[in-house]
Order: sequence, then structure tokens, then C-alpha cells
Amino acid sequence: MNRCKGFPRLALPKTVGLGRLVVALMLVAVANNAYAAMTINQLEQQGGVKLNAWLSDGTDVSEPAAVTQQVIMVIEVATPRWFTGGTRISAFGLPELIVKQRNPFATNYTRREKGQTWSYQHWEVTLYPQQSGEYQLPKVAVKVQVSAPDGSNVSGTLYTEPMSLFTYLPDATLTQQQAWFAASNVNVQQSWDSSSDSLQAGDTISRRITVSADDTLSILLPPTNQLSDALIGLKAYPKPSELLDSQSRGDYQAKRVDETVYLLAQGGDFTLPAQTVTWWDTDSQQIKTVELAEKTIHVAHTLRSLTTQYWQQIVFVGFGLIVAIATLLAVLRYYRHRPKPQVWQLLRQVSQSNWPQVRTLIYRRVRTRANTRQLKQVSFSDTGEQTAWQDHSHRIQNQTPTAKQSLWLWRRIKQRKSLKNKRILKQLEQWRPSINGDVEIGGE
Repeated sequence: MNRCKGFPRLALPKTVGLGRLVVALMLVAVANNAYAAMTINQLEQQGGVKLNAWLSDGTDVSEPAAVTQQVIMVIEVATPRWFTGGTRISAFGLPELIVKQRNPFATNYTRREKGQTWSYQHWEVTLYPQQSGEYQLPKVAVKVQVSAPDGSNVSGTLYTEPMSLFTYLPDATLTQQQAWFAASNVNVQQSWDSSSDSLQAGDTISRRITVSADDTLSILLPPTNQLSDALIGLKAYPKPSELLDSQSRGDYQAKRVDETVYLLAQGGDFTLPAQTVTWWDTDSQQIKTVELAEKTIHVAHTLRSLTTQYWQQIVFVGFGLIVAIATLLAVLRYYRHRPKPQVWQLLRQVSQSNWPQVRTLIYRRVRTRANTRQLKQVSFSDTGEQTAWQDHSHRIQNQTPTAKQSLWLWRRIKQRKSLKNKRILKQLEQWRPSINGDVEIGGE
């Protein structure tokens, strides 16, 4: 048998080996297409990725969270390979619930499970309930991208399970209308600053109150720059509050700074009221209060502040002075060519120690007012006053009197009558007509 020239003897076996290679490549391509078409949910079912979520506080009914207390929703994503893209937590919200993702980055770590190394991402979402009751937390969408077993990238959205958050008012003395908050490691400080050491009207004084705490938000810290309506004479100008929220190594801090500038518009003494900060301490589970002391300041007047504050009194006093001066000038003009009043004459003689003339004026007053010429005939109903009158009258007649004794006698003469006048009045009483109006005159 003749063989065909040009054909190798082993051509058939080489053809068979090439076919096997093509089949193997086709199987690999089919496998790649299978992984490429795999969704994130299918990968989760095969154990290529897993998602867990829970609440740090308030998970059980027996351990609810206080109103405004920080509750952390923890979301963990894990894969036995590695993450090939960024993970994104979708935002959600509920009425009366503040939701904040304060840490924009995840905590990455690895864990050995059943002989296999898993890569974990630990995410935290902080919750701040504003009222007591139950919150039904919805499913939270988490977009992830991980590596498949064939090395390809699989991305998609996973969802957490719905959860319930139970909250309550931690103490019966606290109400949701009061200014309080729930936190830990609370620190309250107060500082004062004035424009000058010696305050006067027109100066300013500033009050700065700083409240810092852990496990809360700055917007939940109550304002401390409440203005008082009783601060008359001061004008308060509150500055915008400084709100600062931060986190460090899984701890969350909040800080609020309130500053009020008081313009001292008037002089006088002013008391800036005390401030009280109340909170529920989540560590000790107790109500705590800090009272910032009041401050009393003295403000000196300036000419402008004095006239501004007391202008009504100044006008009134000025008008009174004008009237008094005009009256005095009128009196002086009237008595320029007329006899001076007896009391004016007495005061003048007393100031000059002219005692003979003082006696003359007193005798004249006794004669005109008491209708008697003897001092001893002036009587008083009070025994002590009568004795004092006899002593002073004897001294002014026989010795050198004093200004006090002279003025005392003068005032008493004005108010008293003599015994003779009393007898005359008594006699007149006997001649008063009867009730019927008849007066008996003579006999039949």
C-alpha cells in the first residue's frame, strides 16, 4: 500500500489534543460568564458576603433608651475575599428621630472563621429619639462591591432587617418641655470678660458659657443665653451659638458655646442671673444639675447716662427750684417795706443771741395768742408738758435761755390757750340755748 506523501504519521493524535484544549477553554468561559452574571444576593446565598445589623442600646424591651439618649445602629458587612469598591449606607428618617452618620468611615478588620479569613467593615449610624415610645426602624439599604471567587467584581444592594427602638422618660421630674438632655462626661464652664476694670455706663461685659458632653449632639444641648426681662438698664446682644460635633476612635463628642454681650446703658448695681444646666447622666443613670453663679456688677454713671436715666426727676427738681426761687424773691420784695413775720424776727434774734429781744417776742406772742401777760397762766393737760413749760418759762425770765428752749416755748404758745380763756368758754356754755330753741329771760 502506498502512503500519501506530505502527511505526518502523528497528525491524528495532535488533532485530538487541540480539541481537548478548546473544550477546556470553553468550560472556563462558561464559568466566567456564570460568575459575571451572579448578583449580590446570589453571592450572599453562596456565603460570599454577609450583612448584620443591631442596636447598641434599646435592643430589648427590658433595656430601653432614654429620650435624647444616643443609640448606635451598627451595620457590619463581611466577605471571605475583599472589598473592591466603596460601601454606602443609605439615609433614612422617622418623625421625632434624629439620624446621623457622624463617622463617614468604616472600621476595617479581619477575623478568622472556620479556617478562613474574613474581611469586615464596621459602620455606625447614631440615633437620637426625641420622644418616648416605640420606633419601627425600617430596612436600611447598603450598597457593596466585593470580589467573587473567580476574581470578578460583584456589586449590589443588601438590606438590614427591620428593628424596634423603645424609649422612655428616665425620671418623673423630667418632661419633654424642659431644657435637659441625656449624655455622659458633661462639663460646664463659665467665664466673664469686661471692656474695662472699672465699669461705667457705655462699657460692655460678656458672659461665655461652654457645655461639652459625650454621646450626644450639639444641637441637643440646651441654649444657655436666655435673656431676662428684669435686666432694666442693660441691653443684651447674644452672639450666634458655636456648635461643634466630633468623633475620635469610636467616641462621639458635642460642644456648645453661648456668649452674650451686655451693654451697660445705665449706671447702678445690676445682678446677672444664675444659669442652671440639667441632664440625665447615662453612665450613673441619675439626674445631674450644675448651677452657674450669678454676678453682681456696679456701673458708674456718666453725665449722659445720668441725664438719660433721671431726666424726669431732673426736670421736676429744676422746676421746683425755679418756683422756690421765684417765691423767695416775691416774699423778699413783699417784706422789703413791711414788718417781718414774728417767727422770722425770732429766728434772727436767736441766731444773734439777742435774748432780751427774744423774751420780748415771746411775751408779745403770749399776749396775742394766749390772751395773758403771764407765762405761768398758760396751762397744759399733760402734767409732764406743764412741768416742762414752767421750767422753760422760769429760765427764760430769770436766766439766759438756749435756742432750743426759746423755740420750744414759741411752738407751745401757738397751740395753747390761757386758763382765763377756758373759764370764759365754760361760762358761755351755760348760756347756750336749749334744744327747743327757747331762752329764759327774767320772770313773769
